[in-house]
Amino acid sequence: MNVNIKEYCIDYFNRMKYYVLLSSVIFVAFLLLSYFYPSFFNSLMNQALQNMRDGVTNGEILLETTSLFINNFTVALNIYTSGIYLSIPSLYLLVYNAAMIGYTGTTLPLNYFLAYTLPHGIFELTAIVLSGAASFRLTHGILNVFAGLKPDADDKKKYFLENLEVSLKMILDSAALMLIVLILLIVAAFIEANITVGIGQILTMR
Repeated sequence: MNVNIKEYCIDYFNRMKYYVLLSSVIFVAFLLLSYFYPSFFNSLMNQALQNMRDGVTNGEILLETTSLFINNFTVALNIYTSGIYLSIPSLYLLVYNAAMIGYTGTTLPLNYFLAYTLPHGIFELTAIVLSGAASFRLTHGILNVFAGLKPDADDKKKYFLENLEVSLKMILDSAALMLIVLILLIVAAFIEANITVGIGQILTMR
């Protein structure tokens, strides 16, 4: 049984690794771009940061586990379900969230930013990247359905059904990745609500 689980995990990793790599490259690239070249993102990010500050001040954004989880999972779910639309909105959301984090880093001392971001950010940012990967896999699965509509196939019905079966497996792969995202975001929300501030205060003490 353990051998079968191990083999399945290895096979699953091999099926998903390029989607994860693509999502990671996009996310990291725009995080770094917004950090080192913030002027390019001023018009987009200044208002977003102000809205975030206003949300915290007005009590719309609460540092509570449930509230944080709902907010973050909504973002992740939007990224994932945008795979239905060829992942174009997913790309925008990946870029936007990456740019937001990188840009925010330029508005704070680096040690302060890292101390108050990394404890929960390790889990949260990983979840966002995996949401992008799940979206790309979902898009691939949907496109594969249309690839099954091959007009010159000898047995059109058989060819279509074979492609449909493959597509369903790809879509299930993407859904399975979202379960991992769900777990990561629960952990991230708990840490952000209960642990991050304490760690940040300790690490930034003079």
